[in-house]
Amino acid sequence: MLTVAETSRLLEAVHLATRKLASTADLRLVLRDVLEICVQAVGAEGGTIYIHEPNTNRLRFAYVYPEVVAERLERLDIPDDYGVAGEAFQGRKTLISSFPQDGQPGRLRIREKTGIAVRNMITMPLAIADMDPIGIVQVVNKRNGNFNETDEVVLDTVSDVSTLAILNSRLLRQQTRVASLEGMGRAAHDLANKAGVLLTFVEDFRRNLLGLKDALDKGPTNSEACFHLDMLEGSFEDVFAPYSERVYRYARLINDLAAGKKLTPKLRTQSMASVVLDAAQYLEAPARRSHVSIEYDLQQDAPEFEFDDLYVIRIVENLVGNAIKAVSEMVTDEWLDEHREQEDAYFGSVTVRYRYGDGRHRLEVSDQGPGMSPATIRQVLAGTAASAWQRNTGTGLGTKVVMELSAALGAEVSVQSKLGEGTTFAVEFPNSIAG
Repeated sequence: MLTVAETSRLLEAVHLATRKLASTADLRLVLRDVLEICVQAVGAEGGTIYIHEPNTNRLRFAYVYPEVVAERLERLDIPDDYGVAGEAFQGRKTLISSFPQDGQPGRLRIREKTGIAVRNMITMPLAIADMDPIGIVQVVNKRNGNFNETDEVVLDTVSDVSTLAILNSRLLRQQTRVASLEGMGRAAHDLANKAGVLLTFVEDFRRNLLGLKDALDKGPTNSEACFHLDMLEGSFEDVFAPYSERVYRYARLINDLAAGKKLTPKLRTQSMASVVLDAAQYLEAPARRSHVSIEYDLQQDAPEFEFDDLYVIRIVENLVGNAIKAVSEMVTDEWLDEHREQEDAYFGSVTVRYRYGDGRHRLEVSDQGPGMSPATIRQVLAGTAASAWQRNTGTGLGTKVVMELSAALGAEVSVQSKLGEGTTFAVEFPNSIAG
């Protein structure tokens, strides 16, 4: 039976968890708060939280506390039946562990990397009655003594509140994604219908142009009429016809993405450098408004290869657009005040690179933004990241689209980033793609 002091501590922990988690919808913030509450509730020095991925049977590293350890700790996803965490997860039970200073290799590595020696630990599955656990919390180094049954009771109670908060956050996030996808699908379907109507007139327009040209060739020469005909022909062939088709294909692509349909790229041998440049240049105006410059380092003499230009355009626009947002996140009010009168003042830059080598075409988009933690990188590559910037919100669909389009082209996406040092997204395409 709990003492008065222990009961008071339990009630305080539950009150804190209920009050703090009930007001948070962002899953990343919920996970952070859950871990901090657990650490504080049992008087520990720190801990980690893992979220279960049923499709891979792994526990995915999500967050570490305190945050100062984040850059030094090696974050590894682990099988859901591995070690103490796996035992607690599979057995759906809380485990208390004590570690003598025996030089065990795993703990020595942790101590070398983080400067923290793990003395004791309590591992708790995140679960509520009659449901499979959704993750694991590991709390380490009780400040006074060892973890005990009272700590287990406190964490077990906090676990119920925390699990409900995580499930609620997931539900809200899923609702946002579904609403965004439905909205995208409806808009894309409507756009595809309108673009389709335009396409039906393209061939008629082309025939009429040829007929008009033929009539002018047969009749008296009218230099002004011929000039306007040449201009009209150029506009039709260079702008109207290709862009009508591109709008139609783009609308169909967004509709397929929203509906979860299998993507079928329209492969054509062409220059990657030219397509990348055209796509990025469309974002130069919004970049300037955000005080960000776009720099180019493109290998123009790289060999042409088969890819879908629309897919690459969408990939470039998403990556460069996100990079612009990342850099603009760093702009301070003081800098804006100082450069208010300078029309072309740039706070930072985004660099778009393209190179060919070893049978691979590599596209890179680098920014001078705030960078990302390894946990955020994992979320990005898993397609579950919402937004990398605190001042910008989003559904996370942008990076998910990049991943899906890249996969459809047989490309691989990687991310290099450090907090405070910017981010580089890389997409590597094979030299040829099988049909």
